[in-house]
Amino acid sequence: MFGIGWTEFIVVALVLMIFVGPKNLPPLLRKVGGIMAEFKSASRELRNQLDVEVKALELDQAKSAIKDFGKDALEEVTRPYEELKKADHEIKKNMLDAHEEIRKDVSLHLGLDGKPVASKPAGDGEDQSEGVSEEKPVKGEDEEKPVKGDVEIDK
Repeated sequence: MFGIGWTEFIVVALVLMIFVGPKNLPPLLRKVGGIMAEFKSASRELRNQLDVEVKALELDQAKSAIKDFGKDALEEVTRPYEELKKADHEIKKNMLDAHEEIRKDVSLHLGLDGKPVASKPAGDGEDQSEGVSEEKPVKGEDEEKPVKGDVEIDK
């Protein structure tokens, strides 16, 4: 029991019989048994309460670990989205820049009324509505003459 051997137990029992007496010994032993039962009950409650607190502490640690994992996972998931967002912004900027360049180029070739402006003044004999002169083939030639700007390809 409490590290007490049979000899020590007999000595304690004899001392109790001498000091308490045989008449009062059974009620005293019931009280001691009741105190021991209360002590065991209190120690069991304390142990259960400590277990609950340890589990709560472990649960809090697990919750914080899950929250940290969730934050890390959220960062990993949103990183490609942020990269795509930046790429989208760059593409839109490039498109706006290209649109502005095209608008400037077109505005150089348009007049105030929105109609194309001829780069060379039209001659008296040429058709001003067309703005483009065509070469007419000379009779008797089988092949077409190359137009200015055409590239000749060796056959």
